Amino acid sequence: MSVNNHGDTLENLIIPNSFLTPRKTAERVITLLKENSELTAHYNNAKNIVRAFRKPAFYEIETRCNLKCEGCYYFEGGETQTTKQVTREEDWKDFFKQESARGVSMAYFVGAEPALAQHRLLAAAEQFPWGNIGTNGTIKIDRDIPYRIGVSVWASNDADDIKLRGASVFRKALNNYKGDPRAIMLFTVSKWNISSILEVAKMCADHGVELTYNIYSPTKTFLEKIDNHESNDKYFFRQSNTDHSPILSNDDLSRARDLMNDTIELFPGTVIYSKAYNDFMCTPGSRYDLDENGIATNCHSRIVDPMRYYTTDLQSIPSKCCTPDVDCSSCRMYSGGWSSKFVPSVNDLKDRNSFISWLNIIDTLGKIFLYKNALR
Repeated sequence: MSVNNHGDTLENLIIPNSFLTPRKTAERVITLLKENSELTAHYNNAKNIVRAFRKPAFYEIETRCNLKCEGCYYFEGGETQTTKQVTREEDWKDFFKQESARGVSMAYFVGAEPALAQHRLLAAAEQFPWGNIGTNGTIKIDRDIPYRIGVSVWASNDADDIKLRGASVFRKALNNYKGDPRAIMLFTVSKWNISSILEVAKMCADHGVELTYNIYSPTKTFLEKIDNHESNDKYFFRQSNTDHSPILSNDDLSRARDLMNDTIELFPGTVIYSKAYNDFMCTPGSRYDLDENGIATNCHSRIVDPMRYYTTDLQSIPSKCCTPDVDCSSCRMYSGGWSSKFVPSVNDLKDRNSFISWLNIIDTLGKIFLYKNALR
């Protein structure tokens, strides 16, 4: 996720064509603040949140994983799992020190399963002010790592977990992170688990763990397998076929939207989400403008300067985004969705109420991605 900018101000942000120009955006914000001076403090807080993402980078920490998830974003369609890893701990420490000197403000730790290489996370924790770790939750991450931990959730019960991920995961993750302020459960809502949205929220509330949502978005590789009627395998395509897949229909999106909105009200201390953002992401149709190759042109999760993506050989690679095989036309992934809200759109600047909604979205974004006790 990235602000995609070379500085801290709205004037320096790269604005896609569907937005106002940088100058017009800044002028409109100034006008709104003059007319609603009571929003100035709220806006300044939003700027501080955005500033944390001024120079982001993605780091693949490990190429191994202890699960086999249906349609895995890392192994299905990707190639970096074959990368020859740098193994010397001192090399990782030196690398992170160089990245810190480069000015990286926000570090995303991904891979297959970062929790399998926690010495690398500990090395990074000495260097970066903000960090976000994506994990499956089966292995508890060291308390000395002061970063936000996004724990992926796919199902509310053991049977579905085993079917979709190859093991019972959610209950183990809840026990690992019960009461841990760093952790937030990231429930990927798909056609297969809409009915468990309320149950997952209640389970998180009962364990004192925060919850937010991701919306299932298929990869190009997965869609090709569906379209080509490929046979199931023993790895990452075990369950799906043309008539049975996690892909959400328009009706599914509507139902999921309503249930997710319900949990915001029912579990206010647990569910960290935004109705305005949810309504936008669950609207049918592509969420992004696409070029002639079907690539999103206004997604702020695109890997463009100053953002970089590194594999476990500590080399940066050209990559479309943090999940390069995802199909942009149907992408509703939380990384691209939230980062694309850093810049207020025309709709966000229509009037006082829309501007407040945008400010609240940024507040929610900060709660999802930033752990407040991180070193700064």
